[in-house]
Amino acid sequence: MNRGLSRLLVRRVLATALILAFLSMASAPPARAASLSDIAGRPDQAIIERIVAKGFMKGYPDGTFRPNAPVTRAEFIVALARSAGLDPVQSPAKTFKDLPTSNWAAPLVYAAIAKGWVTGYPDGTFHPTANITREESMAIVAQRMGFEIRGMATHTVLDKVAGSEDLSQWACTAAAACVQEGMVTDVTKPTAAITRAQTAAYFPAILDYKAPETQSMILATTTSTFDSGLLTFLIPIFEKANHVKVKIISVGTGQAITTGRKGDADVLLVHARAQEDQFMADGFGLFRKDVMYNDFIIVGPASDPAKIKGMTDATAAFTKLAASGSTFISRGDKSGTNTKELDIWKAAGITPDGKSWYLSAGQGMGEVLMMADQKQAYTLTDRATYLTYQKGGKINLPILVQGSQGLLNPYGLMPVNPAKYPQVKVDLAVRFADFMTGLPGQELIKSFGFEQYGQTLFFPDSTEWKATRSLDIVLPSGKAVTYHLNDVRRFPVTTLKIYPQNNQSLTPVLYGGVQLIDILKVISPDLTAARHLTVVATATDGSHVTLDYDDIYNALTGTKIIVVYLKNGATLSTDDGFMALMTTKGTFLVNTLKYVYRLEVHK
Repeated sequence: MNRGLSRLLVRRVLATALILAFLSMASAPPARAASLSDIAGRPDQAIIERIVAKGFMKGYPDGTFRPNAPVTRAEFIVALARSAGLDPVQSPAKTFKDLPTSNWAAPLVYAAIAKGWVTGYPDGTFHPTANITREESMAIVAQRMGFEIRGMATHTVLDKVAGSEDLSQWACTAAAACVQEGMVTDVTKPTAAITRAQTAAYFPAILDYKAPETQSMILATTTSTFDSGLLTFLIPIFEKANHVKVKIISVGTGQAITTGRKGDADVLLVHARAQEDQFMADGFGLFRKDVMYNDFIIVGPASDPAKIKGMTDATAAFTKLAASGSTFISRGDKSGTNTKELDIWKAAGITPDGKSWYLSAGQGMGEVLMMADQKQAYTLTDRATYLTYQKGGKINLPILVQGSQGLLNPYGLMPVNPAKYPQVKVDLAVRFADFMTGLPGQELIKSFGFEQYGQTLFFPDSTEWKATRSLDIVLPSGKAVTYHLNDVRRFPVTTLKIYPQNNQSLTPVLYGGVQLIDILKVISPDLTAARHLTVVATATDGSHVTLDYDDIYNALTGTKIIVVYLKNGATLSTDDGFMALMTTKGTFLVNTLKYVYRLEVHK
């Protein structure tokens, strides 16, 4: 082949290649993201284009994205499921009556349900076409990311975050998790429907998420919180939610407080109020908060040589113990329990030191219980540690004295003051205090031990918890009376067979409540004759509803307003349940469960 012919062939081959390349470019469909005509020039254009290109969300056939359009529950969950690469579930074990498997979104929605990201409603529906609110979306995102929302320091995280004051109570922990982990920077308009642009804005944070580095914190605490297993239960939840590693120093309260005075701990959880108050008075504590309580009990040999079984006066029981010369083992370690024991001896006018029957162990509660069991001796213990050791088969000592007014055992929490020791991890300490005293943490404390021991080992006692467990009732005279949850013992309890909670995906259960008319009768007997009275109920969000006498009690219709305490506070219902009251009173209870804190009675 000559050189000229060779050049001609090369030119033809190149020309053909260029033509084919041009034709392939001209015939290729444009990228879906590039065709979205209504996002050009928007600050979030690149984000939307990225998410559409990945296939998490799609544009419309007319070439638009409609960034300001609302998103349904099904659409939002499908987008999240795509981002996680979930495999569709074609044949779910259980279906919702408004979400058949033939629905376009069903396979991925049921995949998300299987993952535990979301659930349906008590009436067997899912509401796939309902617009999803911003706070609902944060709750689902928190589940999709696996955030441990139960351990959130909700108030600490949400403080000064725009929109936090408008959050529904149930959504606060999930919202705090989304803020802390960088999913959102604000929570404005939490009850408004989320838009397509806001939905797209989640995904860069989801795709680029990296857990923050783990920090460390030192907790000095009494042995009872550790020996009972409470901290073993609580601490991992707090650690996971806050990316913290907690070192626990479990000693007697006296030693724990000394540790704090030396600046060798970041936060204290103890139970000796006089010592705690002194710690605060000396400037070593940033603040003190009530956390929980249980009680002290006196245990001893089943033969009970001192004959104190059944007594309810601890001082009288100690007096009989000393008179009998029966062996008593003291912790002798300046702990909260030891402090309480010495207070009782003092009240009895007895100095036990040096007596042959009095042994000072200088040990923690668990060790003292086992020593008392071995020696068949008496001792004073907190109930939680006793139950842990007794149910665990480590001891076989019965409870002999309990229920004494003087045996209450309150616990307090104190971050160490950075003004004394600048090196303390005050931010983490305050976060731990928030977790322990907030409603989610208090619920965890309440739940601990019930399944294993059949009773609560520690009772929630924080200010926030107590605030949701009381109801202020203002009488026509202007006198205000506080009705506490504990007051329920004074009234006959009505059981509600079904109590559906609107907008919350919970299985119907039994709830106990007290008829409002019974409360009013006890507080002011003359109110029962005032058949024209009205009651204005005010909820924590500022809304209110006016109830007349026929609402409160009507023998003909059976309408009876009942005060019911749920985990986040008091609400109102009827014998027919929550939905009946919603229907009766219009918009007051629509869309969200209302927690009532004030009842104002008018004649």
